[in-house]
Amino acid sequence: MFIHVKSSESIPLAKRVLYTGGIIVFPTETVYKVGCLPTDQKAIQKLYTMKGYDLEYLILCDSLDSAANIIKWNPLIEKLAENFWPGPLTIVGKLKKEIKLERFFGTSGKVAVRVPYHMWALNLLKEVGTIICSRACRQGYGPPTTLPQTLVRLGRNADLYVDGGETVYGKESTKVDVSEGKVVILREGALPATELRQKI
Repeated sequence: MFIHVKSSESIPLAKRVLYTGGIIVFPTETVYKVGCLPTDQKAIQKLYTMKGYDLEYLILCDSLDSAANIIKWNPLIEKLAENFWPGPLTIVGKLKKEIKLERFFGTSGKVAVRVPYHMWALNLLKEVGTIICSRACRQGYGPPTTLPQTLVRLGRNADLYVDGGETVYGKESTKVDVSEGKVVILREGALPATELRQKI
């Protein structure tokens, strides 16, 4: 199925697909993502079959509080979250509680989380809480910034494709590991490292 973010039915439809074990492709302000509910084992298996092992899985959250329920908070994470969320910054932290998603995040006990700035994605997250996702492409392809690119780079195996036009940043989020109380930049993306360091 295909739907545009401007449709009044897009959020209810995406919510319904997710709650019935489906996979959705959807826009964020950085790149298009493919994901499902992290609590649905059927959907988790389908997502993993579609994407396989990928270093760029993350959990999108609707708020700082939701993220704080997933990773162990520390003063540095608090500062970064308050300054850059919602926005194109992915924070890697230690699991606060047991989440059986080792196939996505490995056995390090760390998970990547982000609160997106894209209004459609954020509105959907306010309905469902969290979505585990990855860039909507197979290995070897660059992350898609338009829906047509996802069809070429990922295929048509998702249950719902949400068209939001071209993404604002056209590149992935900046990714940092703050699990040990210091910032380690794993990937510089839409948020410049210089701007990030000014707030540390």
